[in-house]
Amino acid sequence: MKLMIKFEKRIRAFAQLGELFSGDNISHDTDNGHFDESINIASSKNPWFTEENIRFSVHALGKSLSEENLRRWIRPYMGQLVKGPPAKTVGVVMAGNIPLVGFHDFLCVLMAGHKIKAKLSSDDSVLLPAIAGLLIEIEPAFEDYIEFVEDRLFGFDAIIATGSGNTSRYFDYYFGKYPNIIRKNRSGVAVLTGNESLEELKALGQDIFMYFGLGCRSISKVFVPEGYLFDGFFDAIADFE
Repeated sequence: MKLMIKFEKRIRAFAQLGELFSGDNISHDTDNGHFDESINIASSKNPWFTEENIRFSVHALGKSLSEENLRRWIRPYMGQLVKGPPAKTVGVVMAGNIPLVGFHDFLCVLMAGHKIKAKLSSDDSVLLPAIAGLLIEIEPAFEDYIEFVEDRLFGFDAIIATGSGNTSRYFDYYFGKYPNIIRKNRSGVAVLTGNESLEELKALGQDIFMYFGLGCRSISKVFVPEGYLFDGFFDAIADFE
């Protein structure tokens, strides 16, 4: 039963974090008061991380972190979480192509009851520690479950590593003896029929251009029928010029 209470605390803590994320200005909704500063620092360190893109990412995460969404997501694994083994330490090598791209790994490790030991990308080294600080304000017990390291990872039981097709070979070499998830390059594609509405094409434009197209789920190739007329497509994405 004690493990179940701990699990409920995790649910409530991340749901409360989601409420902060989905607000108009989370720095004014918390005693931390420094998140705007973290956004400015992250943007100055990495010009690809514009304030607009950072806030878009944070707000999208906030929508996904409702208590209802969290419980629906975790429901298939409840038996394993409640009766599972003691907490392990999971090393996570995080990417940095878009703001907070490593948040989902952060969420998964902690919701599973494990400790995260994360090596951040130099391209995204500010935002997640700032958010971890907010989470610890909400639930101080998380402080013992979160560690960020600057040097090489060691002292972990399992590993999650995200990188390019080239770096994945090194990950396989160094981490292959551990339980692991090793991710390589991914590309997103769209398939058009020619019957899409203006709103759907505008949404596709966002999937192409948001985060300057740097996301692993950003659309980088569009398949169209032979003879497809692109006038409507170009009109729909004109706002992104």
